[in-house]
Amino acid sequence: MHTQLLPAATAKTMWYYASLSGLAVIMTGSISSAADWPQWRGPNRDGISKETGLLKEWPKEGPKLLWQATDVGDGYSTPAIVGGRIYVLSNTGNADEFVKALDVKDGKEIWSTRLGKVGNPNQQPNYAASRSTPTVEGEVLYALGSDGDLACLDIDKGTLRWQKNLRTDFQGKPGTWLIQNHR
Repeated sequence: MHTQLLPAATAKTMWYYASLSGLAVIMTGSISSAADWPQWRGPNRDGISKETGLLKEWPKEGPKLLWQATDVGDGYSTPAIVGGRIYVLSNTGNADEFVKALDVKDGKEIWSTRLGKVGNPNQQPNYAASRSTPTVEGEVLYALGSDGDLACLDIDKGTLRWQKNLRTDFQGKPGTWLIQNHR
């Protein structure tokens, strides 16, 4: 049995557009009352939202699209949402991997901070791109880039507080990001 995958650029682009468009739809006029989603799989890392009053069924024409961000870059990261901001880890090509903060009201970029380059760009299958979800704790954001760049940023302006590279500073080994085919 073989696993069939979309071309990397198509899959990445579709994922980001779908994720950010979905966030725009979910975040209606009650943005200020929405619970924060500060890390991978939410506040308790269990993928469970405590939101109430959600639709049990979508309207036939779908929910109203409030905004759409199309310039967030590529990658497979999921967003973190805290205090009216959406934080994403993404990349442009293999040379630039970065964290962006977007406004939940309109999707406009608030700041962007470069972490480094994309790790393992020649892996097979070739899906080199940002992978991890930023984590927000208090006034700081932690991000781990695909090349081992671990950074702590100020959430207000994206200012770098500190940065280490797991490969060069701690002799870490790169991860392998691929789907294994089952036979």
